[in-house]
Amino acid sequence: MTPSLADLRAFVTVSELKSFAAAARKLHLSQPALSRRISGLEDLLGVRLLDRTTRNVALTVLGERFLAQVRNVLQDLDRSVVSLHDVAHLEAGDVTIGCIFSVVDHFLLEVMGQFREQHPKVMVKLVEESGDQVLASVKSGLADFAISFTGLHDPEVDFTPLLKEPFVVACRADHPLARRKAIGWDALAEFPYALVSHESKVRTLIDQALAGVGSLPRPVFEVRHVSTLIGIAERGLAVAVVPQLTLPQGPSQVVGVRLEDPVITRTIGLLKRSGRSLSPAAEAVAGLLADAIRAKGKPPARRKAATRPSPSRS
Repeated sequence: MTPSLADLRAFVTVSELKSFAAAARKLHLSQPALSRRISGLEDLLGVRLLDRTTRNVALTVLGERFLAQVRNVLQDLDRSVVSLHDVAHLEAGDVTIGCIFSVVDHFLLEVMGQFREQHPKVMVKLVEESGDQVLASVKSGLADFAISFTGLHDPEVDFTPLLKEPFVVACRADHPLARRKAIGWDALAEFPYALVSHESKVRTLIDQALAGVGSLPRPVFEVRHVSTLIGIAERGLAVAVVPQLTLPQGPSQVVGVRLEDPVITRTIGLLKRSGRSLSPAAEAVAGLLADAIRAKGKPPARRKAATRPSPSRS
């Protein structure tokens, strides 16, 4: 049989105060109840821990050895309880968020500021990667949760949809297509066209949407990252089809024009490991982020042009 935590605390308190009366008051017990706890502990262990008279309480040799061990155990336990309490009440701890780059720019940085104002002692860690890498960070447990467009049908994650994001044609503000309200795929054949390689999930979504479509633009550039497509469009080298959130925020030489025939979208959502609950910190920041994305909805496709070209994002 294992000694109870209450019995161990009673023994340590009596040993430190060297008084059953003082220990009983501190523990909110009667002296007879406290005496029964100590006697029961000694019977359970089969050794005498305390020598007591009507006036004095003294530890036996075995009692001194036991006290040193038990006191450390109780102190570690108390520290663990306090630490867990702080984490539960967002007074300590950390949260790791996986996020695709476009959501970092449009939503996450603002939410991080709000969260820090409310919970300044909680560290926020970011895993800013591509969709596949963000999904992997959730499945491996590296990230508590993530915001991405991948994982919608993955059985290892729970995916909560937040925003349906359209694809747009990215071009310079002085490009002939920039004046249009909407562009069909056939119109792109008249202009130099850039696209991402098959390594990108963005390319996968485009290829799936265009399966069976007859006339497609012939690319003059193929790159690995959507941010490079934005740079190409910004310099007027070619137009590109990109997710709307990847457009630069604020004034820019790049604008986005609605794409149709066919329309292409991707669903941005919150991912967490299936069947796993989030920590209090992760739950709090995930809630703020989900509310921010739902409240803002999709940003306008068109952007006001800057007075001079801005550098491309890496």
